[in-house]
Amino acid sequence: MLYIFRIVIILSAFLSWYAAASTTKTTAHTIVHHSRIYRHYSHINKHQGILHHTHHTLKHHHLTKLQELRHVRLVKHKIFHAYYGWEGTPYHFGGSSHRGIDCSAFVMKMYRQVFHRYLPRTTLGQVKLGRRIRKDQAKLGDLVFFKTGHNERHVGIYLSNGDFMNSASSRGVSISNLHHIFWKRHFWQIRRLVTI
Repeated sequence: MLYIFRIVIILSAFLSWYAAASTTKTTAHTIVHHSRIYRHYSHINKHQGILHHTHHTLKHHHLTKLQELRHVRLVKHKIFHAYYGWEGTPYHFGGSSHRGIDCSAFVMKMYRQVFHRYLPRTTLGQVKLGRRIRKDQAKLGDLVFFKTGHNERHVGIYLSNGDFMNSASSRGVSISNLHHIFWKRHFWQIRRLVTI
């Protein structure tokens, strides 16, 4: 009888130990499983967040570029509209009317009409404005300066592809190009007064 009683006690103890071990294993497995699920969905949510942010950034960038192109197109339209009002006007040193106009007066009037900015009357006054940039960085609206003589300076408004509008002594208000031998020889600097 005592022998049977000892067997029952040992068996009970073993069953209790096995049940506890199984519960611990199941709990540990559940924790690991839940941890994996959490990491999986966290990764998905994080990835989706990145995709959403990237999509939003690209969309914003696309709209910004589109708005920039529209703005440049509008400014170009305004510049040429103003230019055609002066095209062919003869050059006259010191002049500032349709009877005759010099380079700095032409630039001054164009800037006032297109950009609503008041520039100095003289080329030497205008060359002190803005910041100097490289020729290959020139953009629409930049001022192009030349040293055409010992004490003579000339200015025009850059357009694109080397073209610039100016009031030249030879042709009056017209469009010239930086690659022309005369302008290439006398080129001085380019300055940016407005950002387009």
